[in-house]
Amino acid sequence: MSEILDNTQESEAQDALQAFLNAEDFGEMEAALDEHSLLGEPAFENAVDKLIEHASAMGDAEAVLRFQDRLDILYDVLDNLGATPVEEAVEAFLNAEEGTESAAVYAQYEEWLDSAEAASFLEMMEPADPETAQFLAEKRAALAALRAK
Repeated sequence: MSEILDNTQESEAQDALQAFLNAEDFGEMEAALDEHSLLGEPAFENAVDKLIEHASAMGDAEAVLRFQDRLDILYDVLDNLGATPVEEAVEAFLNAEEGTESAAVYAQYEEWLDSAEAASFLEMMEPADPETAQFLAEKRAALAALRAK
């Protein structure tokens, strides 16, 4: 990994990689990024891409899935940098599983999810395909149901 991450101490790169791999959810990845700014660098993404290619070539599907899962979480965290509280609340709600998790996210972000701004933000989202349109319709309905309680 040290050849891939120029000008970075090998121990720092290893610590960042370990934190990346250990982060199993948004909050843990956010903490890992706070501690290891290297995770936000394009060189880190490139290094992980090379690790994915290597694991794939070795036939290690489990490692490929683990690396890709962590990259997806990291991308979510990076996308939320600088987001407004309403944007963060809507993002958390969209990522929550239906039912108990959605209700918990709603309770956590109720102040923002009850706002007209959140409703407008959700309505303005343009679905790229029919599956996304269905997903957004379900999330809008779930939010409306939670607001009505």
